[in-house]
Amino acid sequence: MDLLIIALVVILLFLSWKYILRLEPAGVFAMIWASSIPIVLLLQYYISLQLTGILFIIGGVFFFMFGTLFCDTIYQPESSKKELIFRRDRAFPIMLILVVGAMVNPLYSIILHGFSLEALLSMQDILNMNKQISEDRYMNGGVTNVINQIFLVFCYVAPLFGGFCYRWVGRWTRIACILTLIPGIFIAMTQSMKMGMITGFVLWFSSYLVCSFSYGITIQIRLKYLLYAGLGVIIFLAILFSSMVFRTGEISERTITDISQKFVTYALGHFHCFEMWFTTYEPTAYSYGTKTFLGISNVIGSENKIQGVYQEYYQIGQNGYYGISNIFTIFRSLIEDFGESGTYLVMFILGFFSKYSLKNLISRKNIFANQVLITAAYAYLLWSFATSFFAYTSYIATFFVAYFLFIILQKESESC
Repeated sequence: MDLLIIALVVILLFLSWKYILRLEPAGVFAMIWASSIPIVLLLQYYISLQLTGILFIIGGVFFFMFGTLFCDTIYQPESSKKELIFRRDRAFPIMLILVVGAMVNPLYSIILHGFSLEALLSMQDILNMNKQISEDRYMNGGVTNVINQIFLVFCYVAPLFGGFCYRWVGRWTRIACILTLIPGIFIAMTQSMKMGMITGFVLWFSSYLVCSFSYGITIQIRLKYLLYAGLGVIIFLAILFSSMVFRTGEISERTITDISQKFVTYALGHFHCFEMWFTTYEPTAYSYGTKTFLGISNVIGSENKIQGVYQEYYQIGQNGYYGISNIFTIFRSLIEDFGESGTYLVMFILGFFSKYSLKNLISRKNIFANQVLITAAYAYLLWSFATSFFAYTSYIATFFVAYFLFIILQKESESC
């Protein structure tokens, strides 16, 4: 079975190599799963696997790729005569407003949980804050209100905007673009909300790619850029690890050892969880999208969203390794919505329309709408290891705000 999976991964890489080099949605999606599956196979001694779930995931990635290849074959749009103009003078003022608004959320949240801002001056108070806020979030659903939820959207819009502007602004404003990630990092370090920080990085990278496609800027894979990317990944992982340590409320050798194991669980636990669910679930009535778009169905009352999306927890480790996880990938919600064969059909359609939208964006058709759609597609695919990106209302609201920001930041005109 291992050899079959590795063979399928090699075939997947062969089919997707040109999309990977261009960092198109299909390439990014294939790269995520083609890189993580061999790693989890190597760790089978410690992570319990049955492999049928992994086979299903590979099948889903293949169908996404088939949809992309099909669109590439049948759809060749003509380029419009529209010219897209980036308004550089508007980038920094908007960015400043977004970052300030984004910082309101974590600071206000600290106060709502009964801490003073002076607690940020003491490491022990920060540790206590992380532990208390984390416990409140998982035991009571967190302490928040409508105002704080509104400013939470700023935490996601800011890095989306920063990533989009990065390639078009000067050196100093580029620093501001990178600083749009600070609110998410601050939340992770003071309130142990790791997903918020990860979301910020996902949206920054997604919009960076969308800007490149929008203006025909070549995405070059050079050694210098790979080193920068590697450094960024190291910094990201270091912050994520520190956030997990802070959440325990203490810093000790034992804590660091425990978190090291949890780090592996966090990175690869979704394989075991999905497999356990996939091999034991009983098919019921389909939800037809309400699980995938839980952020909307929760608001209108057709579904109830709980903290963490799912309540089932699985012990993923064996042979001395211990880890608990409740992350099931995007494929669980898709199966609950459309069934197994329906999931493959949906992945094919998503592959087709992501490429369709990208082609239209490059051809300068419905520019602002396609910029939002492709950004959302990247976010959904980059988030595929966890759950549906659209399970969160604040994430969905982010794209609506982004649409209007794209209109303010850019201008369409007829080229001569």
